Amino acid sequence: MSLSHTHIWAEVVIEELSRLGVRHICIAPGSRSTPLTLAAVKQSQHRQRPVTLHRHFDERGLGYLALGLAKSVREPIAVIVTSGTAVANLLPAVVESGLTGEPLVILSADRPFELMDCGANQAITQSGLFSSHVTAELALPAPTAELPLPALLTRVDQLLARQAEQGGSVHINCPFREPFYGERDMVEEERVRAPIARWWQSGKPYIHHHHHGHRVSVPDLPSFGQKVDGYPRTVIVLGAVPEGVAAAVEKVARSLHAIILADPQSGVASSAPGYDLWLNHPDLCQQLNQTQWVIQLGGRLVSKRLSQWLSQTTAQYWLLTEHAQALDPNHLSLEQFVVPPPHWLPWLQELAESVANTYSAPGEGIDSVKTWQQTLIRDAKHQMQQAATTLSHTALSEHSVFQQLPALLPKRADIFIGNSLAIRLADMWADLSGHRVFANRGASGIDGLLACAAGVQRGRAQPMLVVLGDTSALYDLNSLALWREASAPAAILILNNNGGGIFDALPVDQTLCDTYYRMPHGLGFEHIAAQFSLGHHQPVTLDDLVVSVNQALTTPGTDVIEVVTPSGEAGQVLSECLAAMAARGTHA
Repeated sequence: MSLSHTHIWAEVVIEELSRLGVRHICIAPGSRSTPLTLAAVKQSQHRQRPVTLHRHFDERGLGYLALGLAKSVREPIAVIVTSGTAVANLLPAVVESGLTGEPLVILSADRPFELMDCGANQAITQSGLFSSHVTAELALPAPTAELPLPALLTRVDQLLARQAEQGGSVHINCPFREPFYGERDMVEEERVRAPIARWWQSGKPYIHHHHHGHRVSVPDLPSFGQKVDGYPRTVIVLGAVPEGVAAAVEKVARSLHAIILADPQSGVASSAPGYDLWLNHPDLCQQLNQTQWVIQLGGRLVSKRLSQWLSQTTAQYWLLTEHAQALDPNHLSLEQFVVPPPHWLPWLQELAESVANTYSAPGEGIDSVKTWQQTLIRDAKHQMQQAATTLSHTALSEHSVFQQLPALLPKRADIFIGNSLAIRLADMWADLSGHRVFANRGASGIDGLLACAAGVQRGRAQPMLVVLGDTSALYDLNSLALWREASAPAAILILNNNGGGIFDALPVDQTLCDTYYRMPHGLGFEHIAAQFSLGHHQPVTLDDLVVSVNQALTTPGTDVIEVVTPSGEAGQVLSECLAAMAARGTHA
């Protein structure tokens, strides 16, 4: 096998990916992946279609970096890794993208056929490694003179066309034979490229698939018969939704006099915030049970109590999603509308107009709906105010951090929230409307959070606050290296409660909790931050926290802000708040 064939195959793949919209390529070190890496470097110098290269020595972190980039720019992101376990380290990020739809293009170098199952070094079976977690896979042969380049192009085009329709990751496995290094024969390369000369000069994809993102019209609105005189009692539930739909959602809510229950991922304000707590109040839950129409936009809801309430509702149920995947874990009978993100805004605008034209009958019915809406919102806010007064507003705790979180953020700042206890406390206490909120709520793992947040910030170049727990931070320490190159000011707020604090809020056997669940580590982050040349602050009061976050988000670079709280405190307070809310309902 000639050096020319190997490198031309790699260059054709990278060139076509750039023509199909790939503008970022993430690269891990490796020898077998040299043809792909050199092709990516060459593409980064292209006059018309340069790609941006991102590097990381840890493939697991690299996969999450790519995932974060895909979340922010909403375009396919390519990832280049060498053979062996390097590929397997991408599995967690691929699993997440398979659930939430971010488009990753995995390019794995591989050993050729004759080096498989014979004891050759760094050779594993890579085809099928990602199983059902990828949208599609392309297992290429090793390049030879007999294999036509047009066939390579059509297969790559078909793969990316399928990804454009369905989202998620695709895997291109690329076996290469040595040599990878040395002088290339330009005369031979011109001969090899001759069958695709017109494509090479055109600057266009070999096959251009036209995706007419179909417009889904709003159907006839539900008929509630004698149950409704005027407007139905409506709850609008928001999960992870495309950017820029807040005003349209609020317009629909005004048209219906609806109650908005918005997940922290949505970036939209709840009209009755703190529902993860007040849904534990029997009287408020009973009021909400009068709902006649649920309109859910997006999925992956954080709140367990909201999901429990949805599971037992008998209301008409509409679900709006980006992809045709099932996003109702309760398996209810509902109407699902699959609408591409660019069409969400007109769909919601059409819904608001349809509502205005359909539910406009004056009379006692509309007054009843308004009274129901206003009463529930008033009572819910009152209960949340009572719950908040039981907590100290001056002491620095995990609960007070999330109560103060909106005040900590500058107007243009993004926020990335870790899983486990962090996202649940944000759901309970923080109004993050007006900010872009990012999280990994597909598989909801604690792995790769620092890397994913770094990818989001690279794509958006906005100041960012990352909030996560200590165990999550320790799990992804290697990715602190990515934050040395932050594209805008950044603060990494680590809630250090010495282990997995979420387990203190769960019915775990307390005699086993520390040893097998919480797993205390006794580690701090000051020296870890210094190891990666990042700033470090450890505020001891809420005022200190405000100063630290403000300083970090207004000056270049990245600071680690470590909030140390007593072990078990956050979970205990959470359990007490839920119990108190339930008790207030019992004694009302």
